[in-house]
Amino acid sequence: MRRGQQPTPGAKELPKSASFRPDIQGLRAVAVGVVLLFHANWSFFRGGFVGVDIFFVISGFLITGLLLREAQNTGHIRLGDFYAKRARRILPAATVVLLATLVLTVVFLPQIRWESIGIEALASAVYVVNWVFAAGTDYLNAEVAASPLQHFWTLAVEEQFYIVWPLILVALLALVRRRARKSAAREGATADRRVSAMRAARVGVLMILVPSLLFSIYYTGAEPETAYFVTTTRLWELAIGAALAVFAPQVARIPHWLGYALGWAGLAAIVAATLLFSGAMPFPGSAALVPTLGAAAIIAAGMNGRAETGVGRLLTLKPMRWIGDISYSLYLWHWPLIVVGTYLLGGDLRVRYGLLIVAFAVLPAWLSYRFIENPFRDWHWVKRSSRRSLLAGAGLMAATAVVASVVFVAPATLNPERAVAADEKVGAEALTDDFSDDDLASFTDAGKPVDVVEGGFTPSAITARADNTVVYALDCHLGSPPATPKIEGCIFGDPDGEVSVVLIGDSHAANWAPPYIALAEKHGWRLRITSKASCGFSHGSQADRNGGEYTSCNEWSATSFDQILAERPDLVVTANRATRAAWQEGVSRAEARSLYADGLHENLRLLNEAGIPTLVMNATPRMTSDVPECISANPDHLTACATPRNVAFGTGSRYVERAVKGLSDADVIDMGNWVCPDAEACAAVVGNVVVWRDSAHFTETYARTLAKPLEAQLRQSALADDVLW
Repeated sequence: MRRGQQPTPGAKELPKSASFRPDIQGLRAVAVGVVLLFHANWSFFRGGFVGVDIFFVISGFLITGLLLREAQNTGHIRLGDFYAKRARRILPAATVVLLATLVLTVVFLPQIRWESIGIEALASAVYVVNWVFAAGTDYLNAEVAASPLQHFWTLAVEEQFYIVWPLILVALLALVRRRARKSAAREGATADRRVSAMRAARVGVLMILVPSLLFSIYYTGAEPETAYFVTTTRLWELAIGAALAVFAPQVARIPHWLGYALGWAGLAAIVAATLLFSGAMPFPGSAALVPTLGAAAIIAAGMNGRAETGVGRLLTLKPMRWIGDISYSLYLWHWPLIVVGTYLLGGDLRVRYGLLIVAFAVLPAWLSYRFIENPFRDWHWVKRSSRRSLLAGAGLMAATAVVASVVFVAPATLNPERAVAADEKVGAEALTDDFSDDDLASFTDAGKPVDVVEGGFTPSAITARADNTVVYALDCHLGSPPATPKIEGCIFGDPDGEVSVVLIGDSHAANWAPPYIALAEKHGWRLRITSKASCGFSHGSQADRNGGEYTSCNEWSATSFDQILAERPDLVVTANRATRAAWQEGVSRAEARSLYADGLHENLRLLNEAGIPTLVMNATPRMTSDVPECISANPDHLTACATPRNVAFGTGSRYVERAVKGLSDADVIDMGNWVCPDAEACAAVVGNVVVWRDSAHFTETYARTLAKPLEAQLRQSALADDVLW
C-alpha cells in the first residue's frame, strides 16, 4: 500500500502470517513423518498415507498466498516468473531422484520391471504419472510389486495444480478488473487492484473446491482405486489451502483462544486419521476432510502472530523445523529405497528393516537439500532470468526422458529371456486325440523343477504378464466397479449348440477360460463366460480385497444367478479363489471364508433344485513369488521360482469340499496334478511353457495346454460325462 493511501473496505492486505511460517515447516515434518512410518510397514500408522493430503493443503496455501501478494501489489501475475520459480524449486532434486531410481532399477531390479519403470519415469518427468498409475489400477496389476516411482503421483497432482490455478486466476483477474474499471468509470472513481485480486481469487477457489470435492465423494465410491490417483479428486484438497490464503484477512481475526483450540484440534484430527484410517476405506472422498481440515486448522491457528504459540510450540522445535526443511527431498528419496530394499529382502519388508531404510533416507535427503535444492534455487545466473530457469528445467526433464527411454527399450534389446517354438509346447497337441497315460507321464516328467529348461521356454518372462485370456479384452471379466454381467460377445463355441455351459466366478474362472473355450469349439458347446475381479459366485454379502463390503460384487453375483435361472444351461461350472471371504462384522478371517463357502453351497443347492447340475473347479495353487519377475531375475536358476506343493495348495480344497457337501448334482473337478505335476514342488515352467503370469493366474499359453487333461477329468466325472457327451 502506498503511503497515505487509505485501504478500501474489504480489500485488506494478506497478513504477514501468509509469508514464512516456521510452524508450517513443522507441519511438513508431521506430514512426511507419518508417510515414512506408513511406508516402513509400521501397522500402528496404517493411515499414514494422509500425510500427502497435508502436503496438498500446505502447497495450496503457500502458492496461493504468493500469487495473491503479487496480484495485490502489481495488479497482475507474471506467469513466466511463477513457473520459473517452480522449476528452480522442484525440478533439480526430482531429476536427481528420477535418474538415481533408474540406475537402481538397472542394477538391482529384474528386467521385467524396466519397461514399466521407464514409462513411469518419463511420465514423472512431465508430471502426468498420476494418470499412468490411475490407468494401471485394474485387477491384472493387483499382484505386481509397487513401482519405485509411485510416490511421484503427488508431485504430478501438485504440478498440474500449479499450472492450472495461476491461469484461472489470471483469467478471472482480467475479467473482474475489466468490470471494476467500467463500474469505476461510471462513478468517476479508480478501481482498486487489491479488491479485484481478492474477488477473482474468491470466485476461483470456489470454482475448484466445490466441484472437485463433490466429484471426489462420488468417484471414490464408484471407482476407489482410480480415484486415489486422479487429479480431479484431489484438487479440492489444494483448494482448501488456497481458500485459507484467500480468506486469510478474515481468518486471522479469530480470537487467540479459538486459534489455540483450532491448532490442537487440527493436530488431533491428523493423529486420529493416521492411527484409525486404513487402506480398507475408500479414499480420498469425504474421509480426506479429516486430515485436510486438520491441516487447515493448524495453518489458521498460526495466523496473527500465533505461529510459535499453542500447537506452534511443538511444531517450531528445531528438530521439527529441520525435518520440515528436508521434507521434500526426504519424501523423494525414501520410497525408491523402500521398494528396492523390499525386493532385495525377498519381497517381505518387516517394520524394523523399513524403519532402518527410512532412517537411512535422511542422508541422501540432507545431501540433496544441501547441495542440490538450495544451490540451484539460489543460483544467480539462472535466477536472474525466467527464460534461463525454464530452459534449465526443460533440460532436466529432457535428461530424464532420454535415460528413461533407454531403460524402457533395454529389455527388448538385450533380451536374455528364453524363447521356444510353438510346436514344442507341452500339451499343445491337437485335441482330436484321446488323453492317455503317456500324456500324463509327459506332464509329470515335464513338471519337475529344473534350473535351466532345455530348448528354452515360452512366453518370455518379459511378455508372460501380458499373456492373458481373451475374456479380459472382451470385457467378459468385469473389474471392481461394474455390476452388470455382460452377455453379448461372451459366448464361445457354437452359439446354437445343443449343450450349453456357463463358466462363472472370479478371476480364477477366467483362468480356466482357455481350455473350456477350446473344448467348446471342439465339441460344439454353447459356452458363456462371466467373471468379476475378486468376486466369487456366492450367495450373500462378500468382502473386497481390503476387507470392506463389496457391494458391486453382491449385485453381480445375484444378477448372474438370476440370469442362469432364466437361461437354464445344461451345466454350470464355477471357479473361485480359495481365499474368498464373506463380509460380516465381528468374524475371523477363517469364519468369513467358511461363510463364503456356505454362500457358494447355497447357490449350487438352488441351481440343483432348479434342475441345473454344477461343477466346482478345485482351488488353484498359489505360488510364493511373482513368477515372471522371479524368472526374469533367475533365468538360469528356475528352481528358485518353484513353490513347495503343500504351500502352494494350502487348505483351499477344504472350502471347495464344504461348498459341494451333501449335493447330489454337484461335483469337483481337480486339475491340481496338471497345474503342478511334480509331487514335491510346483514349477514355474512345465515342459517349455511358463505356467504363471503372476503368482496365481495361468498364462494363456499354458492354460491352453490343459484342454486335453481337462476333457479327461470331465469324462471321469459321471455328472459331467452324462451332461456333456
